[in-house]
Amino acid sequence: MIKHVCLFVGFLIAVSISGCSYNVQPVSTKALNIYSAYENKVPGTYALVMDNSVRIVNRELAPASYVCSAHRYPISVGDSLAVSIKQTLESVFEQVIEQGTVPSSENLSKMGLNGIVLVRLDDFSPRILCTQGMFQGTCSASTDISFGVTVRGLSGPLVATAASGSRTADGDAGGACGGGATVIAESITRATRDALERLAERLANSPRLREAKQTTSTN
Repeated sequence: MIKHVCLFVGFLIAVSISGCSYNVQPVSTKALNIYSAYENKVPGTYALVMDNSVRIVNRELAPASYVCSAHRYPISVGDSLAVSIKQTLESVFEQVIEQGTVPSSENLSKMGLNGIVLVRLDDFSPRILCTQGMFQGTCSASTDISFGVTVRGLSGPLVATAASGSRTADGDAGGACGGGATVIAESITRATRDALERLAERLANSPRLREAKQTTSTN
């Protein structure tokens, strides 16, 4: 009995020592299905400003299970999120110009802009759980993500809204649990697309955004 316990402890130590790190690399995505009551995009040219909550997103996941628990999954999604957001807003607004900082009201007029779209990341919560099957382990990853957006026009705030997405992905753990990174990446991509589609629909159907261009063009 003691021998068996020692062997089991030795196995656990070996597993923890042999744990690996697998980088999670979600691909950029964008809103694919945008349902709008309008035939055209929101008219005008808007500056897009994404704060550091979008650009600097780092997490390191460990499975909430015994299977693959020795492994870690570092996540860095700032670049893919920024691309996804810009591509989505380009499907909503007539023209989007990305800016590193918020332009002043004076510069808005000089640059011929109709307003500013400010985007922040309110929530980013990925998780992974792995189980041992008869022949191979499997992993299930889920991600909750939420964006907040404020649109300002030349005369003040126009729209303030938020949209969230939650999606799950399943797949094989792989021989050394490396498959978990792929499953996490897929859940992040799906959740991001889900949130951006909801966000795009709210902006595309906003009467205030549609009227803002008409107001500024007549002044």
